[in-house]
Amino acid sequence: MLSKGNVLVVDDEINLCRILSAKLAKDGYEVVTVHDGEQAVEKVRQSHFDVVLLDLILPKMDGLSALASIRSMDKEIPVIIMTACENSEAIEQAMSQGVSAYVNKPFDLDNVVALVRNTSKSDGRSRQQPRPSPDATALFVKRQPITLEIFNGSTSGHYSSRIEDKDEHTITVMTPTKNGEDLAVPPRTLVRVGLPAKDAFYSFSSSALSQRKDPSVTVLDKPVVIYRTQRRQFARILANVPIRYCTVSDQSGLGNIPSTSSGWRTGISRDFSAGGARISVAEDLPPGTLVYIETDPIGNVGAVNMVARVIRCSAEDTDSGSAYSLGLQFSRINSNLRTLS
Repeated sequence: MLSKGNVLVVDDEINLCRILSAKLAKDGYEVVTVHDGEQAVEKVRQSHFDVVLLDLILPKMDGLSALASIRSMDKEIPVIIMTACENSEAIEQAMSQGVSAYVNKPFDLDNVVALVRNTSKSDGRSRQQPRPSPDATALFVKRQPITLEIFNGSTSGHYSSRIEDKDEHTITVMTPTKNGEDLAVPPRTLVRVGLPAKDAFYSFSSSALSQRKDPSVTVLDKPVVIYRTQRRQFARILANVPIRYCTVSDQSGLGNIPSTSSGWRTGISRDFSAGGARISVAEDLPPGTLVYIETDPIGNVGAVNMVARVIRCSAEDTDSGSAYSLGLQFSRINSNLRTLS
């Protein structure tokens, strides 16, 4: 297989370099990896590269200094900044030196490979304007909605929350509540975090470190590994049909279904698959909410019912008033929908 080009990966995280190198090599690139700024400058001086992937925080010579040296030798070489840096001034300074793109850590490997493919000098496109990765996922953004699954006796369960702060080692989240009271989450409690993002659903396991009041927050250990769940892994059909639904408190969805019509709410489905659905409703349901749904017949599938968890909720612009688009992940479905898998 002919090489698609030469890529220099510069990062002091050796495992990340290995993973990136393997992923890019599988896509057809020749890859060189180095782990500090001085080595990066020396490699660019010695060899030709079509793209440089450059971390900002590096030993011996920081990423900004390395970028300046690289630019003094080659003003056209595309440079993609990889950063977990919270210093907006540093990022702006890097962009002022003509970087082609930037991605926030942690990032999705497939998106980075696609970005390298689209940024390579050999494709002949203009690199004048720096831009973010088209699908780069910025995780751990302040006030980002999340779900928390807490494993701690009587407080075990799923709760909605949001990110309040972060640093190099921790993530601070809003303490979830139960019956109007803040949950006690003792140190070392196992917590599983879900982050609904634009391109996928991310999750990781962590442990509680501490809790604070005013505001009421829980501090979690920052994860080493984050898992990305691909969306739309099942065949999906468009289905604008009426639905009725109610919130439930258990996975089966059968224990607290309203016995009268007054307990039900209505909405419209948008699409369905064997793994999830998108519906439009009139209320804002936070991520983590369990709902039981029944539908009118959907094409050849027929009427279906399911229990699903809300993984994202966003406001919709409509002429008829307030509406919300809910992304759902099924925890139980009837057999009809399995024909879509």
